[in-house]
Amino acid sequence: MKKALMYLFLALGIIVAVVLVSGAVMGFVAGFIDGYNESNPCTTETSSLVVSTAIIIILSVCIILNGVFLHFRFASYAPGRMPKEARWRVLSLLMLAMGGLALLYGTMYNPLLPYDGTMTTESDESVRSYYLWIKENPLLSLPLLVLVEGTADLIVFGAVLRELLEWKHKPEIVIPIFAAVFGIFTGFSNMVMLIIPSMMVALIESWTYECTRSVIPVIIADTFFWIVLICLFGVALPWWCFLLAVAIILPSGYFLMKAMDPFKPID
Repeated sequence: MKKALMYLFLALGIIVAVVLVSGAVMGFVAGFIDGYNESNPCTTETSSLVVSTAIIIILSVCIILNGVFLHFRFASYAPGRMPKEARWRVLSLLMLAMGGLALLYGTMYNPLLPYDGTMTTESDESVRSYYLWIKENPLLSLPLLVLVEGTADLIVFGAVLRELLEWKHKPEIVIPIFAAVFGIFTGFSNMVMLIIPSMMVALIESWTYECTRSVIPVIIADTFFWIVLICLFGVALPWWCFLLAVAIILPSGYFLMKAMDPFKPID
């Protein structure tokens, strides 16, 4: 338990430090450019500066986190315990479940639709601009998303969850609690109505990690989830897509558990 908290606080400390340093450096660079161009302070183009700063911060954070956690062997990208003959079946069912969850997510929250006063759409223009940039720049945004999701999964599942399962290997207790905390944190940092689908994503991915002991299938699942979600953003989905999502998630999740049952760890 202490190690899990240490991993979490170490990652948060690195993120805060890199954000502060990168922000200060980019502010200095913007000021230098203004001075070089003999223009007034803070006249450097805001949008390009924000995008450049965000990309530099993301790359810096991910590189440092990967370097620290891999160097000190706090986590790894090892293939785990999943047999080769079961990989394609597990990954196919996992991506099917993630596709259903992305569809469920998209029916509940679609920030690129015109704001209509409901919780399904987004009123904050900065948030809308963020998702719009992702959708309009897939060649840049998707690699960044894969890098961010891979790094986050390395820490959250490969370090924190692994340590929790080694501390108390009671997955039927640890994983639901872990998924609930993950879902509540994700929901309140975005929208409260997204707590349930976020918990479902965390539950499926946590159980996948428990059975395979590898972050690789989790990274593939997150990547596929984002690809489907980006394609759905801005598309008005009819009400029956909610039922379709449930019809996809339940059987694919069930057969995924059955497919991983033969090689899951035994107490």
